Amino acid sequence: MPSADQADSLALERIAEADDVFAVRAALSEALALAGIPAAYFLAPLTSDARVGRILTSLGNSRIWERHYRSYLYRVDPLPNFSLSVSGAFFWPDALEQVTIDERERRYLEIAGKFGLGRGVGVACYGPQGRSGFLGASWPHPEKPEVNVLQWVNNVGQTSFQRYCQLVRMDDTVPALSNRELEVLSWMCDGKSNSVIAQILDISRSSVDMYVRRLFNKLNVTDRTAACIRGFTLGLVLGRDHQHLIEQTLRREPGNAI
Repeated sequence: MPSADQADSLALERIAEADDVFAVRAALSEALALAGIPAAYFLAPLTSDARVGRILTSLGNSRIWERHYRSYLYRVDPLPNFSLSVSGAFFWPDALEQVTIDERERRYLEIAGKFGLGRGVGVACYGPQGRSGFLGASWPHPEKPEVNVLQWVNNVGQTSFQRYCQLVRMDDTVPALSNRELEVLSWMCDGKSNSVIAQILDISRSSVDMYVRRLFNKLNVTDRTAACIRGFTLGLVLGRDHQHLIEQTLRREPGNAI
């Protein structure tokens, strides 16, 4: 069994050598699990204006939280903007005591807490040509994370985002998909038929057909397989095996391995 240092090095190496965005996300999940972190989310691009469209990558979080975050919660999440004002990783909510947040932002933190994101480690991540993103990792343990955990989240976040920037060039067009289109794409890439997706989302089959046609048009593809490949490549969709990867790593490396 590799030592903690060897496990850390291997985890960062897997991220840096990932062949595509999907592999980056999988390696990111495994690396965070080494520190006992079961869920996280990533936003890019990161700007001080939350109204600017951000791509959300959710790792191991509730689908309900993910749906509402994409719909409107991203506008009142104080963590991404706060990350731009500090150096390195920080632990929330404690770090937010340094600043004044409004009532909507406080309400967001209350909602996030109901979905396991009331406490966590956040960090702004930076890449070439001024590109930036935000990694928020949940912290479900009663004790506060030690400094080495914050450093690990920072290292994992920076390595992941830099590899993402290498794989997805700035001139790659990331289509603007609605919340419902993202849901349909996610279930479609999970192998669900249009009729099954209609049952899951409690909408008509004809509505799903319409969303699929829109997805094909926006992604510039002509079939479901190509749509899923495009979605994975751009980081719009994650495979269902992410949670399994996290659980396997936590079983293999119980507790804090760093």
